[in-house]
Amino acid sequence: MRSWFNAHRKPLITHMSIIAGFVLVVIFVAEPLFDRLEAIPGEAQLHRFELPAATNGMRRAIDEFQTDGRTTVEVRGWAFIEGQDSENSEIFVALESADRTYVFDTMMRERTDVTRHFEELGLNLDHSGFSALIPTRRIADGEYTVGIYIRKDETEALQYTNRSLVKSRGTIELRG
Repeated sequence: MRSWFNAHRKPLITHMSIIAGFVLVVIFVAEPLFDRLEAIPGEAQLHRFELPAATNGMRRAIDEFQTDGRTTVEVRGWAFIEGQDSENSEIFVALESADRTYVFDTMMRERTDVTRHFEELGLNLDHSGFSALIPTRRIADGEYTVGIYIRKDETEALQYTNRSLVKSRGTIELRG
């Protein structure tokens, strides 16, 4: 046995190195690679930061909350911090369960109708509209309450809605 190993040591080491390299590539590169291959055009990006405690001081509405049942959840609406113009606000959609929180960015949608509706406030709310196409592959199974989080300069506001989503074994159910 020892003489066989000595005779085949170089090919064994070469093969073991190739296998070890493949395992390392799978461990460190596979997830980002598959994320790129599975990406949906226009999908929201997942962010990793701490959210503040839920606050008042925000007005918001979700106009559309829909899913294709498996791969995406679409959230559209408007939100603004009370007493402030919506220009330069960053709006995020938060999904919170008992043990996980996900924060997705949104695309700004011009909403001149919101400015007109709240004209007595004297604020420019044209940039209060948002939409997010959330890829459900980024969410673990569970039930999540939908929240809206806004950052503007040094001000933050977070409110949860009566909407929720349940992901279970690859399917999505929306509630509220």
